[in-house]
Amino acid sequence: MKNIILILGFLCVSSSLVAQDAANEEKKEEKKPSNWKINGSSNLRLTQSSYSNWSAGGENSVSGIADGNLNLSFKKEKLSWQNNLVLAYGIAYQGSKRSKTNDKIDFLSKLGYKAFGKVDYTVQVTFISQFDKGYTQYPVENEDLYNSRFMAPAYSVLSVGFDYKPNDDLSLVLSPASGKFTFVTDDSLSHIGAYGVKPDRHCYYELGTYIKFTYNKKLTENISVKTNFDAFSNLLRNPENIDLDWFVSIDFKISKYISSNLNFQLKYDDDVKNIQPDKGPAVQFKQVLSIGFSYNF
Repeated sequence: MKNIILILGFLCVSSSLVAQDAANEEKKEEKKPSNWKINGSSNLRLTQSSYSNWSAGGENSVSGIADGNLNLSFKKEKLSWQNNLVLAYGIAYQGSKRSKTNDKIDFLSKLGYKAFGKVDYTVQVTFISQFDKGYTQYPVENEDLYNSRFMAPAYSVLSVGFDYKPNDDLSLVLSPASGKFTFVTDDSLSHIGAYGVKPDRHCYYELGTYIKFTYNKKLTENISVKTNFDAFSNLLRNPENIDLDWFVSIDFKISKYISSNLNFQLKYDDDVKNIQPDKGPAVQFKQVLSIGFSYNF
């Protein structure tokens, strides 16, 4: 997976250029306004340091993060369809020791039909996973002792309910009937019953209620914030143990092609006990601060 960051960077830049060319062609042809809208962003952030006979000491290092965000939406009369894909991967080398700094696949598809006022009937599907193997501790001493990889775990929630949208910046989805699927396709992880699946099983199903809050706002010309909050309660088992996932991202535009990003994520899942087996489930927290090249389309 050493080349994932380069591949993602290439895909982000390529998709940006394709989208730009399509936009230019659309302007030339002066087409009528379309029911479809597409926009997104791509970022590549790199750091590197090297030392030779440096008296203060130090170790050669290189790190990078590539991420992209693609939005595709359709709206006509009472019908709307929103799709959002977020990809991110970050890696760092300290000497010969490799660490993963970011890893994310996040997809959402939401179909809505106007019900009344600012409320839509909605059907929503989400999918979350990662690209590469993950380890509890770095540097990695034994590469066979990983605790995650692609589709292990992966989460998908299918929900039916209502979407309250008072404006273009805010959305609140309330679903009294939702299905949550946890996938662990790796045999070694499913064998120990990781992430709530039964030993040697590859999927775990939950039925419950689901809430998703989304807020995306441009605060100033150069600062924008986005936050997602998800909550799921399993009505079949321990409904009081609510799964939580809160993500906040703040973008700072420094120049046309240079930007900085600060994001953090807080999670709690009662079925995730393999991080601290002796203590049981715990609150998970991640924070990433980066600066680098950015392109919006």
